[in-house]
Amino acid sequence: MKRFIGCVLFSIIATQAVLAQISNKVHLVVPTNNLVAAHFSYQGGDLFRIAPNTPAFEDYGVSFMLAQANAMSVKWRLEIPKPLTLNDVFFYVKATALGIEGIVETRDARFRWVFFRNAITSFWDLKYAPRSFRYHDDESARLAKIKSKITAQEAEAIARNALHQIGITEELLRLKKPPEVNQYKFEESDGTVYPLPTFNVTWRYEGPTNYATENLELSPVNMEVSGIISNVVEYVNSDVFNSDSHLPHPPMPTNYFQMLGLPPNFLETVPERKRLVWGLPPLTNTPSQSTNSEN
Repeated sequence: MKRFIGCVLFSIIATQAVLAQISNKVHLVVPTNNLVAAHFSYQGGDLFRIAPNTPAFEDYGVSFMLAQANAMSVKWRLEIPKPLTLNDVFFYVKATALGIEGIVETRDARFRWVFFRNAITSFWDLKYAPRSFRYHDDESARLAKIKSKITAQEAEAIARNALHQIGITEELLRLKKPPEVNQYKFEESDGTVYPLPTFNVTWRYEGPTNYATENLELSPVNMEVSGIISNVVEYVNSDVFNSDSHLPHPPMPTNYFQMLGLPPNFLETVPERKRLVWGLPPLTNTPSQSTNSEN
């Protein structure tokens, strides 16, 4: 199974840079239905960008991301009282050859969705996600006093059901059954260990271990389940970076390139070297390939 490992590294680095910028941003509530007012201060780097944003593309991009976020919110019963609108979020979006990349985050900085190639690849409920207590002993000590409402088996069921609710099954992505489930723990200075009300649920690829280094195997799907609210609070799906991924991708609109001021046949004009970098298949009607096929 071939994988774009380079793309993974680039995307991880780029995403971490975005999240760092966003984490440092002061989130101000601006009650206006205005694309510019809803912009994050960081609008994404140029890695894989095919054209500058236009108002038409941004309107499409944020509407698409909001629709996907709202659909997940309903299916996962997130603590969001009404459908999100532009007034409720900050966002950035950019166009790539294979769909949009972007981020939508609620203006109270609690919920965040990350998109890559028209698919949700990450979600966080930042109020309960492990990053809120990871490396923070005082917060871990506070959580150690809260008893989980669910068991490890129930956390697994919550995660599995959530995955299926967004149209992904273990068979579709060739994942091992069952996933690995681990409950976070906190150790006091005296050596006493306390369980924390959060569970990590990890799926591995079926078959032999791939790209294992020091027993660290690839984990294409990870979820964190909170034992406080009995729900998924973090979801990361890296299978999107596989060259043969079956992760569902909503299709791009037929006028995707026209919204960016590009010709409808834009992809046919992209040089082979750039097609390779962008993850596009080689053109089948190039002169060089025609010559090679005759030989």
